[in-house]
Amino acid sequence: MISSTDYLLGITVLPEYFQVEGAAQVIANCVETAHANAITTSPYVMCEAVQTSPQLAQREPPIDAGAGGVRLLDRPLWGKRELYVQTAPAFSPSKTLYRDLKYQPPSQTELTREQQHHIHEALKLADENGVLTYMQVQAAIPPGYRVQFAATDPHDLPLLPNQQPPQNRVAANASLASADILDYHCALVVDLCNQYPSLTGIRVDWPEYPPYRLDSVFLDFSPAVDDFSAHRKGTSFSSIRQSIGAFYEAFHGNPHTILTDSLLQDVIASGAPWKMLAERFSQYMISDWLQLKNDLVFHYIQKLRAALDSHGHQDKQLVPHAFPPPFNVMSGLDFSRIAPLTDHIPVKLYTMHWAMIARFYLDQIHKNNPQLTESLLVAAIFKLLQISDEAAPARISDVKYPSPSESHLPSEQVQCEKIAEAQSAAGETRIAALVHGYGPVEDTVSRLRVGLRATDNHIWVNRYGYLNDEKLVKLGALVLDQLQ
Repeated sequence: MISSTDYLLGITVLPEYFQVEGAAQVIANCVETAHANAITTSPYVMCEAVQTSPQLAQREPPIDAGAGGVRLLDRPLWGKRELYVQTAPAFSPSKTLYRDLKYQPPSQTELTREQQHHIHEALKLADENGVLTYMQVQAAIPPGYRVQFAATDPHDLPLLPNQQPPQNRVAANASLASADILDYHCALVVDLCNQYPSLTGIRVDWPEYPPYRLDSVFLDFSPAVDDFSAHRKGTSFSSIRQSIGAFYEAFHGNPHTILTDSLLQDVIASGAPWKMLAERFSQYMISDWLQLKNDLVFHYIQKLRAALDSHGHQDKQLVPHAFPPPFNVMSGLDFSRIAPLTDHIPVKLYTMHWAMIARFYLDQIHKNNPQLTESLLVAAIFKLLQISDEAAPARISDVKYPSPSESHLPSEQVQCEKIAEAQSAAGETRIAALVHGYGPVEDTVSRLRVGLRATDNHIWVNRYGYLNDEKLVKLGALVLDQLQ
């Protein structure tokens, strides 16, 4: 590893790779080949599943609500690039931390006892190499170890304005207003810092309302949010819910649509399309609704920080992931507000997801507003989401999740703009680029280069399973070149 302290190159290494390749080999690949000086892992162990039912096993890599079914691992697990897996905790939870809580951590199993040593060995080797170490958890998906395995009580699900849960979500997040969910995750982050005292900190994935699908944008109107709002000043929860409910219905053509070709043309021509839309739809309580989401996200991250501090872990970093602008406005995350609570904020530049999100939105809007001209709708969505440096395609069918051999949307300029906007809002708190390793080699290296340049060499790579040996070598060469 090079000795410069002027950069951060972190790699997310999920624990199954320590199990399959061995901790020494993985750490050598990350440190000696890629020149990483930070790693993140998670507190579970894995095995290949015998059965493939959703109740017992999940696909690896994640299928992203069907759209990501094209994804394959670059580094095989147990000889396979796609497989179904089961997990177990990598430690024996401290029961006292979870006493009287609704959500309880799963107990260790034989798999835990057989495989947990791999994580301890990896953390020890990382520490010996001067590498920062983090544990990654899911913000609001108990048990919180891995995104695909959710055990959320239906009563804690986030709801649409009509009081129904959204269907076929990519993210299985519970309501951020649920006290039971928050109490569990506060206990979890404390437990992990107790279990692994050498950790640099905790990384938290999805501490917001991930806006992958259009219905996921229109959250959260659950009873827990009603209770949360009772302690806030300003517009009542009931008024916001009714107004946003009317906005949702009109957006979907009920009883009359608010979407027209003329509006789409105005979006495409506008230099500030979000501001223009806010003014155009000022009769709805959109600003009040977004402020409510902002309060929920801030409260959640604030409570995690307070839990660590109150249990003697003031030295542990709290590192929440964030969607980039303008997705973060829909997700409820305000960079300027959470910045004082965090060490740094990795901003997701998951460019394969940008096409997926656009396609999800386009399909739902066009289905409910068939009168709209398809090419105008695609252009307007691309303009609003700021996801490509090039003109949008004319057809919805041309917007799709890239295969492992396909380049992602050309977006060097917009990636830099998103990072700059986030950094401006975060002030003195460092913004890091969180770049996904999925995709062909040269395209991946190009995106890694953009991330390094846009953040003055502060980058996380998600994740080791998508970094074949060629990518690791080129990432290392890229780091050396950037630091010269």
